[in-house]
Amino acid sequence: MLFPVLDLEKHDVVIVSFSYGGIPASAAARGLSKTEREAEGKTTSVIGQIFVAAILAKGGDGKDVVSTFGGHLPPHIRVDEENNLIRCDDPKPPLFQDLSPVLADAATLSCISHGLTSFTSPCPPATWNAEAFKGRCAYIRTLKDQAVPYEVQNMILQGTGQEWITRDIDTGHSAQLAAPEELSKMIIELGVRMGAL
Repeated sequence: MLFPVLDLEKHDVVIVSFSYGGIPASAAARGLSKTEREAEGKTTSVIGQIFVAAILAKGGDGKDVVSTFGGHLPPHIRVDEENNLIRCDDPKPPLFQDLSPVLADAATLSCISHGLTSFTSPCPPATWNAEAFKGRCAYIRTLKDQAVPYEVQNMILQGTGQEWITRDIDTGHSAQLAAPEELSKMIIELGVRMGAL
């Protein structure tokens, strides 16, 4: 998905990831930073990464998501080994508690389960800790999050040992549904900042 935008459309990219997506999204930026692409004679690159209520794993050490975060899944997640899935039987409280009832119902109907393998396979190496992305990574914390609580988000950030550009949004886990305009403004502001580096 990145190469057509970078090499055919000739646009720089800011990767925006959400929740579990922080792990594969950061890995996808490997080799695509501005310095790496310029060294290859390329004019476009991944100029930044923005994580929204995301889980971050350094990766590359053989650990999976579950072991990286203490060996336990959150209480709202149930393992369905027979179908190789992790399920959230009642997603409204952890994911959609601050949405209108109609929107929460629609979001609940659209929820799909994650593959268990994605949580029990080794995490790929991240790039948010790469020198090439220093000053180019931001994290948007969701203040009322019940899936990845604010305190846990802070612990995740501190555990990276990196300096982050941070923003806070006064929503639960699904800020893209609860406050899409406010979240969009934050993403645009951060993207412009990263583009100016």
